Amino acid sequence: MFQNIYPVFEPKRVLKKEMLENLRDYPRTLFDIQYQEYSDGILYGCRLEALDKELTVLPGVILFKGIPYFMEKPYVVSCEAQGKLTYLKVCFTDKEVGTGWEEYRGRICLDGQAPDTGRELEIARFKLQPGARLRTEYVDFDDYATEFDTVNRIHAAYAAPGHPVVWPQILKCFAQEMMRRGQRDPWDCAFCMGCMQTREPVPYEAVRAYLNVRLGQEKEYTNEQTYHALLQILQEAGGNRIRRTDRQDNRLLMI
Repeated sequence: MFQNIYPVFEPKRVLKKEMLENLRDYPRTLFDIQYQEYSDGILYGCRLEALDKELTVLPGVILFKGIPYFMEKPYVVSCEAQGKLTYLKVCFTDKEVGTGWEEYRGRICLDGQAPDTGRELEIARFKLQPGARLRTEYVDFDDYATEFDTVNRIHAAYAAPGHPVVWPQILKCFAQEMMRRGQRDPWDCAFCMGCMQTREPVPYEAVRAYLNVRLGQEKEYTNEQTYHALLQILQEAGGNRIRRTDRQDNRLLMI
């Protein structure tokens, strides 16, 4: 049956165990019910700010193997300028159990090893050159894949119903650029308006359906493939045609 029980605190009344348990369990129960169908990934927040050679991860919530992890304070990491691919990720430890408690932890780490998906979750990656400054702002859609001195969040998984999705900001940027070009195709208009209006991540199946219809194919997409498919659509809408794609480094050669 459905019910709603909440404690009433009054003067000279003894606090019962059940009242305290209700206060403890209600927020977590509500959270679990709301996101029980969601994939692993960044759920809220975790924005990045760069200052010279420091990168700040702002507060946020991450889902990993069905467990929510909360970070309430900003976390600053120092970035070495080596010109090599570096990964910013969350490394999760095994559950710790004590008397009357369970603890799940995830620490932010920075190294040159690709994430182990069984124990780690990528937040971003970058190549910082000596003498350069890292940046987290982008001038246009194509800029999200800039190789050097720019934080790349294309590969980061964002939590969504059923399947992780690409960073929502990437979809919003795509939608804004497409609409500025005066697109009238019903598929373009519907997809772009959906990307711009929703506060929640656009479901993977919606993105996949749009890409397959626009590109005339039937396939699944990784985050990287999603980005490059959107880039192809955007470039074609602007009058550029793709001659070929170098699959090894994903560079698009255009005429």
